[in-house]
Amino acid sequence: MAFVEARRKETGGYRATPKLPATVEDTYLALRILEELGDGSYLNDSALKDYLSQVAETDWVTARTTFHVLYACRLAGMSVDEDRTTAFLKRRLREPLDLVERYYCARILREVLKITNDITGKIANDLALARWRTAAELWMILYLADRKQINRMPHRTNLIAWLQACQNGDGGFGFLPETTSYIENCHTCLRALALLNAAPLDPEGCRAFIAACRTGSGGFARIHGATAFLDATWHTVAGLALLVSFSPSA
Repeated sequence: MAFVEARRKETGGYRATPKLPATVEDTYLALRILEELGDGSYLNDSALKDYLSQVAETDWVTARTTFHVLYACRLAGMSVDEDRTTAFLKRRLREPLDLVERYYCARILREVLKITNDITGKIANDLALARWRTAAELWMILYLADRKQINRMPHRTNLIAWLQACQNGDGGFGFLPETTSYIENCHTCLRALALLNAAPLDPEGCRAFIAACRTGSGGFARIHGATAFLDATWHTVAGLALLVSFSPSA
């Protein structure tokens, strides 16, 4: 909590380090951490709401940044202009989009507008047509897929085995099998496995890897011995929550 609070600006928003200006992404990450920890103090933060109101009125360029702005507004208890958001999505989805943009368009639909079906018909659901190289890309494709179809995928077992193979001897996960462990890969692989109704082969090893990434500041780094940032700390708290769900006693 102290790590996050040190990154809050009195004028609103959160920043990567105490000396930098606030950014949309860092504000989103800070609020997600506080949400996961059950601290709702930001709901009464008028400076935060002023900051979010200003950034929400700017021109929206990428779906990723737009999602961060709108989700943060929802967390702060602010209203979202749903007509403008829907118009933005329809404009974006008329264009050829890469996987990341399609993923964040889907997140806006599902997590901001609370629309579970694809209102545009432009978000690909067919995993067989997708091309992925890393665990992050596989997670995005699984997120885009129809939830009802995931557990009936003929190659679901192979996907689970591939994700489990991303776990290294140090307990962490790599971008793909036999690559270096980083905290964001742990979160990515854990949530992909959870979506497939599967678990990591060594949950306790993953927990130990995450614990080793904690720094003296109270935050977490991507890897042991590195500097703590809000993104790594968010991946930590989200990853630990998933590990609890994998516990036999959960």
